[in-house]
This record gives sequence, C-alpha cells and structure tokens, in this order.
Amino acid sequence: FWEIRITPPYKRLKYWFLVHANGETCEFGEKGLVSPPDRWNTWNTFIFPYIQPAEIFHAPEWIADTVWYQIFPERYHNPDAASGTEKNTTARTGKTLEWQHGPVTNKEFYGGNLRGITAKLDHIASLGCNGIYLTPIFESPSVHKYDTADYLKIDPAFGTEDDLRELVAECHKRGIRIILDAVFNHAGTHFAPWQDVLEHGEASRYRNWFVINGFPLFGTDPATGKARTDDGDSHQANFHTFAFTTGMPKLNTSNPEVKDYLLKVATHYIRECDIDGWRLDVANEVDHAFWRAFRAAVKGVKPDAYIVGEIWHHSIDWLRGDQYDAIMNYHFGQAITNFLTANREIPDGRALAERMTTLELSYPLPVIRAGFNLLDSHDTERLLHTLKDDVSLARQAWLLLALLPGSPCFYYGSEYGIRGGHDPDCRRCMPWDDPESQEEGQLDFLTSIIALRKENAVLVNRGSREWLYDSSQPDLFGVRISAHRDTEAANGRAGIAPGAPKRITVLFNRGTGTVRAGQFDADPAFAAIPAKSWAISVR
Repeated sequence: FWEIRITPPYKRLKYWFLVHANGETCEFGEKGLVSPPDRWNTWNTFIFPYIQPAEIFHAPEWIADTVWYQIFPERYHNPDAASGTEKNTTARTGKTLEWQHGPVTNKEFYGGNLRGITAKLDHIASLGCNGIYLTPIFESPSVHKYDTADYLKIDPAFGTEDDLRELVAECHKRGIRIILDAVFNHAGTHFAPWQDVLEHGEASRYRNWFVINGFPLFGTDPATGKARTDDGDSHQANFHTFAFTTGMPKLNTSNPEVKDYLLKVATHYIRECDIDGWRLDVANEVDHAFWRAFRAAVKGVKPDAYIVGEIWHHSIDWLRGDQYDAIMNYHFGQAITNFLTANREIPDGRALAERMTTLELSYPLPVIRAGFNLLDSHDTERLLHTLKDDVSLARQAWLLLALLPGSPCFYYGSEYGIRGGHDPDCRRCMPWDDPESQEEGQLDFLTSIIALRKENAVLVNRGSREWLYDSSQPDLFGVRISAHRDTEAANGRAGIAPGAPKRITVLFNRGTGTVRAGQFDADPAFAAIPAKSWAISVR
C-alpha cells in the first residue's frame, strides 16, 4: 500500500484518487470508481468540510512509553499468608484458603488484596512495567468482582479506600500509572437498587435503573401460571442481563439518574485516589451517548486520563476522539497466535503480513499508537496454553508484542510462565515461592524484551513498519521498523540523542527446521535461523 501525510493549511480537505490500469484511467471517490474522470470532480470526492479541533483524536502522550502489567487482585499476593493470619477472610467463604499452586475455579478465595499488590510494586518496576491495570476491586460477593454490589466501596477482602490511595501513591512514586476496571454495563444481584426491585417489583423507585421488559421478573411458568423463581438463566426472564446471567442485571445507562451515579463513581476515584484512567468492561453494550458523557467527565477531572474499552471486534465507532482512547486490541494477539499455531486462518508468513497490514489500516495512525495490545488476559486462556506449552513459540509472541505500535500489556505471571486454560483456569495464584512453577529463564527474558521496547519506544511507535515474509518459506515471518523524519523529530522532543538506533529487524522461525533470512538483513545471524527461534538486529 501507499500512504501520504497531509497537513491542510485551511483546516479543510477534499481528495480523491486517480487509478491508472491497463491503459485506462478512473477516479475513485465517494461514488466509487468512475470512468472517464470528471475534469472538475465536484462531487466524487472524500471530504472533510472543516476539521474541528474538538473532533481530532487525542490520547494521553504518556501511553507511547507505557508497558502494562495486568493484575487479577484476588490471585496476585496475600501479604498475610506468611504470618498465618486470616485478615482478609470473607463472609462468603468463612476462611481464606492456603495459596494455591495449579488449577483453580471461580469459587475459592486465596486472600490476594491491595496491600499485597503494593508490597510487590518493586517487582513490577524491576520488570520495566510502568502501567498497572487492575480487574474490579469494588464490593462484590464473587472472586472476579464483575457483579458489583457497591461501586463506592472497596471490597473488604481487598482492603479500604485508604489502601487504594496508598497503592496509587506508591505506584506514582515509582513512575507507574494505574487504571481500574469500570463495570458499567451491568451490576450484581447485591447492588442495592436491584435488591429494591427484587423486593418491591413494579413499585420500586429503581425499576427504571435497569432494562426490564415486565413483571414478574423471572417470567411465568406456563404449566402452573405462577411466577418463576430465579434459576440463574435469564433466557426466560423479563429483564436484560450480561451473558444471560440473572446475577448481572443490565444497567439502563440512558436513565439520567443511572448516568449521574456512574459518572460520580468514575470521577470519585480520580479525585479521591488519583487513579490514571479506566478500563471499560463490556464497553460495546453501553450506549455511545453515555461514553461521550463519561469521557467529558473523566477528562474534565484529569485531562490525561487513559480510557480503554473492552471490545473484541472492529471498533472505529468508539475511537473518533469523543469516547475512548483505545480498545483492548485482541486482534493483533489473535493474529500472532494463529500464525504460531499454523492455524488455517493464517497458515503462513504472507497471510500474517496481510492480516497485520489490514489491522493497521483499519484505524487512523494516532489510534494505533494509543492501542492497548495483549496476547492473553483474565478472559482468555494463557498464552502458553494456546501454544501447547511451547515456550520458544510463546517467547516469539511476547517479543513481537513488545515491537507493536501502541502499548503492550503483559498478564501477571507471564514473567514466570504461568499456565492455564480458559476462565477460570487463567486466574491461577501467582507462584511467588514455588520455583517448580516458574519457567527457567522466563523472568530474565521478559525483562530484556521490555527493556528493548522502552529503549526504542519512539522508533517502535513512530517508525515506518515493513512486514517481512518469504512465500517459499511459510514458517518465516518478520518485521523491519525504520526511522524517518517523524521519528527523528519525536526523538528530539523526547531528548533522545541523534545516535539512537534507526532500524530494528527481527525474523521469526515458527517451524522445526532451519530457515534462511539473509535476503532481509546482512547481519550473519539472519543467514540461518534455527527451529523455533529468531534473529534480531538493532542498529
């Protein structure tokens, strides 16, 4: 593909394309292909009538230098475990279980909390990570906390608001930003307004806080004519939920009372605890008008707050500068793992190059640079599970993640090579004191690629990118990132010396035999790349 960057001098832009092929010239604009071209071309153009400053996409500048570390708090660190105390027990369990090594479910409580995260900040900083994303921490009866009972109260099992303030303050001392998880699509069964609806039915003052079709809430049994009881499945219920789970009733975010309440929550933790942004759960099921109001409220309190939405599909409608700064970019990660597993969707290096190019061209460049890129999370199987415990292939994926434009996110435990299948098994306890559960050399490897990324952040985010492949060698894939004038200017603004690297080339071999990549780089390391390995040049 070709690209050109234009700075319109009058904040207006009209453009179209002339296509020359097989001796014929056509024009391409809003009407599609037209032949022969209209000499004056008044109507068949793409047009920006006036480029409004308020409609230009702006994400926080600090994102370009951020490497994220995602934490599932309940399974990260229990600071009381060593002393034998049970300070963080809950009424739901009666007892905090011994720290687990191996598979888990969503039923056990092991005592991870906010103080435990604070105690491990030096570990996170030593990795090179300078951003933390926490899954929900507000009061909830569950392990995962996606069924909120009280948005304005930290779950007692995790600590207090003072504990959150201390965590944020200690993060900031180390140059680490921190964002929380906003579950604003739905609440939980124990949310006070929903309890009022359950008790008072149609007479509840909160009935319009939720998306209710009618009463009785759980429908009527056709055999008896009596109201159904809650069986956990909302397919027969008279209200909308998340994932057809009756314990997660959908909030009516078009209701002004609900909107005001949730915006109060969003701004409260910025004002009172100084958090640096929000990750938005099930973001595509909440109306756009709410997210516009959310952005205005959040940015009104902290202009450089980061807003990232959980959306698993094409998301340009949320990324036009009036709603999110980014989405969780699962598409990049899926493309990488599909290639490494020789999935029929991406069987070879050429197919991966085409997919990566398509993904990059799906969004404006500023959106790509603000992206939140990841390979696994609390909602997916662990990377090593996807790659059938092949550590060499997983390291190729992690290295490529570090070299993507945007900000990479590493799921807690990646530095130890934690295994685990889909939710809930991907939420295992962090193996702090279990060397047998720690992959040899993985901590040093992850630290080294994060250092590579941070040392070359401007080049990675602003350099031109060329995806490399050889159709005769399907297991070969690579990327070359090169500096250009935009990169040089950004280096100057960032105070980076003129002698900084101007090119990174990396070639991967996913296969079981040697591949040859000397045609891409003269460095001897590329002459023959062994099975399931890679070669890299930075100069």
